[in-house]
Amino acid sequence: MSEFILLGLCPFLGWLAARFKLVPEAAPATFNAWLIRIALPCVILVQIPKLHFDARMLLPAIGPFVLMFSTMALMAVLARRLNWDRGTQGAMTLCWGLGNTSFVGFPLIVAVVGPAGLGPAVIADQATFFNVVMVSLPVAAYFAGRSANLAEMARRVFSFVPVYALLLSGLMKLSGFVWLPPVEHVLQRLADTLTPIALFSVGFQLRLGEVRRFLPLFGIGAAWKMITLPALMWGGAIVMGLHGLPITVGILQIAMAPMITAGIIAEDHGLNPPLANALVSVGIALSFITVPIWYWLIGV
Repeated sequence: MSEFILLGLCPFLGWLAARFKLVPEAAPATFNAWLIRIALPCVILVQIPKLHFDARMLLPAIGPFVLMFSTMALMAVLARRLNWDRGTQGAMTLCWGLGNTSFVGFPLIVAVVGPAGLGPAVIADQATFFNVVMVSLPVAAYFAGRSANLAEMARRVFSFVPVYALLLSGLMKLSGFVWLPPVEHVLQRLADTLTPIALFSVGFQLRLGEVRRFLPLFGIGAAWKMITLPALMWGGAIVMGLHGLPITVGILQIAMAPMITAGIIAEDHGLNPPLANALVSVGIALSFITVPIWYWLIGV
């Protein structure tokens, strides 16, 4: 129950802080720096060495790639049939092809599944990051009429601190090395800051003003990412006889809200920024309802 209270309270506090200007407008940049460079690496360093890897871990690992490439195909078909401009197609592809697997995903997974769900959730999040760098940036450049910059993509990969945490955790897993209890305690305390700060930051950045204007486009994307594709993946898992925590978490991460970074990339490339911001904001709000429903349906 306490996790669900935190899930509602922290975004509300963030919204209040933005509404009454209790926190500087530039604060999200500081929040995100802490989350990406401190809290998320600590989550990885604590969780990955404890994971038991089996075939079921493939779903969290490949799910984000299935989401991205299937969304690219679907939006290409819809763009032709509905006469979308390149900016609209680009924004729809990016926002519905990338899930908010960390800032929203981790807190929601902890709230509905429990801390044990963080391990598979981290795997899905790292796959999503590589999607951001290797797929979404070239896609955004294509729709904006630019050329993809390979040097920039490489720089982003090697400047992303969680990548190094993942490599170190993998080496620990292979070698059987475990953290000394005092070290693990410190890492866990730092990791624990991810949920409240991420949720506060999400609430601080929520912008719901243009919902009505883009409601049809939101409905199309939400029906695909938050309902249809998770249902297809769940059905596939049932047919193959796969079940358990990694399967559940992998499907929940697919059903997450659009990624905040997707909206930023769309805005940076001039791909219908008002639409991208509306999709991200409304999607985050809706995911607080749909993800618990999916967990209730699937179970562990």
